[in-house]
Amino acid sequence: MKFCLISLLPPSELDGEIFTHEVNQISQWATIMGGTHYNGVSFDLGYYGLPYDFFSEFDLVMVALRSELIEVGIKIKERSTARVVVFFDAELEHFTTFLDRELQVRFVRLLNMADAVAVHHENHIPVIKRLTPKPVGVVGLPFPLKRVREELCPPVDKKIIIDLGSALGKLVSRNGLVNLAALTEIGVPGAADMQDPEELYYLRIMRKFMPIPPIHFRVTSYNPFSSDNRVRLWEEYISQVNYSMLGIHLDFRQTWGRFPIDCAAVRMPCISTPGFYAQQILFPDLCVPYQDVEGAAGLAKRLLKSRSFYEEVMDYAESRLSFFAEAATKQRLLNLLG
Repeated sequence: MKFCLISLLPPSELDGEIFTHEVNQISQWATIMGGTHYNGVSFDLGYYGLPYDFFSEFDLVMVALRSELIEVGIKIKERSTARVVVFFDAELEHFTTFLDRELQVRFVRLLNMADAVAVHHENHIPVIKRLTPKPVGVVGLPFPLKRVREELCPPVDKKIIIDLGSALGKLVSRNGLVNLAALTEIGVPGAADMQDPEELYYLRIMRKFMPIPPIHFRVTSYNPFSSDNRVRLWEEYISQVNYSMLGIHLDFRQTWGRFPIDCAAVRMPCISTPGFYAQQILFPDLCVPYQDVEGAAGLAKRLLKSRSFYEEVMDYAESRLSFFAEAATKQRLLNLLG
């Protein structure tokens, strides 16, 4: 099957080439399908110098859908013979709440034109099935588990550090302030990604009002137009997460949830919300509402104190981790397409 991914990943030198990089990002679809990638907005603006009927060369085009790519998806379906699967690359509310009415109409039109629709969460299926007669199902992101386990993250002695799924992100924090509140309640050191050095300034101010424990920040600013750079930083990120004792991410969204998968892959528990589909599968006993600081802190303290509880939740997660492997995820996509 000749495959092409259309997304909002910045255009890079690899666009149009066969993808081989293995990371926990949307580009992993191009890798496991032996396909390629194009930035949808750049394609529409003529950056690649290709017409839309170019997509007839592919058997399947996956549109990683955000508002900016609705029209792109429609044009691909109208002007080529490729099958098109719409893959939600944003939470459902992005489309049902934050689009204006005209764009919502175009969104529903695309859902009815596509050959199938892949959503992030089982709770989304009843909604989308009312908008289109096309097949709708949860597919998810393929995770490079074999590479993480065998190359990037061997078993290590864990440090008493709690990895935060987000903190004081300059661009977006995904309930990061609640994560900080939980870390403060637990009272042990943390680690988090830093999008901009300016975040350290705000953390110093916050410490005037909150007894925030020490936090090790990983710098994640990089040249987004270099695929090698994106991959290298993900490799560094997952390798460092490997040394943490557990993860916390009290994200308010109802979506796929990459962070719990990262945690399970490096053999540590994750405390998160049932809004993350991955969290429900891997760590059902560690689910809390996204503003339940006391509940999250209580679970974290129990995990740090009780080795048997820690091992119990990890044994369960290990038994479910194959759901996220590349072969299983690819098969769900093929099943959805019939």
